[in-house]
Amino acid sequence: MEIPRERLKFRVMIHESADVDGAEQYWADFVGVERAQLQRTTLKKHNPKTVRKNIGAEYRGCLIVRVSASCALYRRIEGAWCGIVGSAGLTK
Repeated sequence: MEIPRERLKFRVMIHESADVDGAEQYWADFVGVERAQLQRTTLKKHNPKTVRKNIGAEYRGCLIVRVSASCALYRRIEGAWCGIVGSAGLTK
């Protein structure tokens, strides 16, 4: 989408019972930034009653990507999505 790198912000969301440091490093490496460039990590409260499938050493949480000044980008993505849905015959 040709978004300048300086307009991108990254944040990790992960359960507090997981390897937070490992997840932050994983996502920083994945997007090619220093770990210090990530925004503050959001920790999700651990609920032992919930049966989750996303556990273990391979669980890395989710990466949230924000784009500053993204109104025009939103319109481009929305237009593309409308075209995909329209051509698939999913609209009434």
